[in-house]
Amino acid sequence: MEKIKLLSVGNKKMRVSEMKSWEELVDRYAPDLYENYYAVGEKAALKMETELKPKITLIGNVMKNTLELVKTLKQSNPEGVILVVLGMVDDEQKTMKAFQAQGAYKCYSVPLSVDTLIHDMYVALNLE
Repeated sequence: MEKIKLLSVGNKKMRVSEMKSWEELVDRYAPDLYENYYAVGEKAALKMETELKPKITLIGNVMKNTLELVKTLKQSNPEGVILVVLGMVDDEQKTMKAFQAQGAYKCYSVPLSVDTLIHDMYVALNLE
């Protein structure tokens, strides 16, 4: 089976140890299922989304224009699943609805359960 492309997007470069930890965590839950890619910032995310057409895009930190980014990513790759980790926001329900209206499959507040995230990735891809 071909590995599923998983694009993680953040607003700052991940340290090698952070990337390794994320890859190990994903492999622990889903051995050899995902091929991990990383993008820093909106421009890199758009470029990688266009080139890779990942099945899942995980936006790990809400950036200044994340809502617009979600909309553009969904237009670029309509079949892709977009998951957004919101962090701390003023109105969680309103923010989640806004992201889902732009194409996000699911949004998460912190602290985030990795079990929930991995499970939702499986469900989104119809693997369960």
